[in-house]
Amino acid sequence: LKIFMDGKLQDYRDFTSMPDKNSVFATFNLDESECAKNMCLLSLVSLAAEHEEIPYSVIASTLEIKDEEVEQWVIAGVSSGLMEAKMDQLRKVVLVERCVVRQFGTNEWAALKVRLDAWKTNVRGVLDALKNSGNLSVQ
Repeated sequence: LKIFMDGKLQDYRDFTSMPDKNSVFATFNLDESECAKNMCLLSLVSLAAEHEEIPYSVIASTLEIKDEEVEQWVIAGVSSGLMEAKMDQLRKVVLVERCVVRQFGTNEWAALKVRLDAWKTNVRGVLDALKNSGNLSVQ
């Protein structure tokens, strides 16, 4: 379960190369190919969480696939609701707009606080500007 929680595809591949893997899959009634597919999606989401712009070649390397298969995996990630992204086919990059977070711990709370503080400052600035423009129009 730890591999699915925060691991990447390579961690899963390392696990599946172990001799006793079949007993684990049998015990939990898991389909190995379905687990591999899910790990590919989770690895893609991890990349999306780390980068706003991901070259196709990086995705292909991470997922251990051909460059031609990258778009189908991005579509699968978007279709499953794990991420929102656009593909720039000319530049061969994926532009990440949003993605789910696989874990939400102390670091994620700190990052959220920083973003909320920035939004708070921006909203305060807009409100002050509107207030001042209202005062100017009255005078």
